Amino acid sequence: MKGARLALAAAFVLLTGSAFAQTNIAGDWEITITSPQGPNTSQITFKQDGESVTGTFKSPMGELPFKGGTLSGNDLKFSFTIDIQGQSLEILIAGKVDGDAMKGTANFGGFADGDWTAKRIGAPAATAAAAPAAAAATTAPAASPSAMSSASGGAAGKWDVMLQTPQGEFPATATIAVDGGKLSGNFGSQMGEVPLTGTVEGKLLKFTMTAQTPQGDMSVAMTGELDGDSIVNGKADISGLGQLAWTAKRAKQ
Repeated sequence: MKGARLALAAAFVLLTGSAFAQTNIAGDWEITITSPQGPNTSQITFKQDGESVTGTFKSPMGELPFKGGTLSGNDLKFSFTIDIQGQSLEILIAGKVDGDAMKGTANFGGFADGDWTAKRIGAPAATAAAAPAAAAATTAPAASPSAMSSASGGAAGKWDVMLQTPQGEFPATATIAVDGGKLSGNFGSQMGEVPLTGTVEGKLLKFTMTAQTPQGDMSVAMTGELDGDSIVNGKADISGLGQLAWTAKRAKQ
């Protein structure tokens, strides 16, 4: 009986050892996450200690570490957080490991869902196109329209913008140039700057911008109405995240 038990134990060790070998994800992977804005591919390095998983996303703009992940059998779960205009957005990743490949689903802060795939790579290639901690919700402020004939110069100039987020007010700036009915310029926050383009029709201002995130390019469409040295009734439609209200006042020189 004792010999039979030992043989059974040995078989169990061999079987479980084989299973763990199949779900060993430590090393470098190429991961493609598809958000509502489309697919984006980057490099991720996993570290594994039993069922505990940590790792780091790598891109030309820097590294984004994460911890607290788990690998139970072939089931992988982990999350990471990006900073959007000073607010945290948690991305939840869940999926299955199949040898040197993975696939599963991604949840973007409860606002949207997507999917993802990954494949093991042999060396840490810096080919990641995903930029962590991007100004995803850095929605462009805007300056409004056609009040080009106003003493203050219409939409052109620098504006102090205030975005209304679920977590509170978020300040930013917009610098706008006007050429005929076309707008161009930059939107800035502590997260950096992104270019904007748009149009002015009467008092209605419309413009769009694109920010990079670990999940890919995120488009933002802004509208507002010029009211003297203010922009009112502003709406910012952020792809995959919903709509935010915003206002702006012309910056004092």
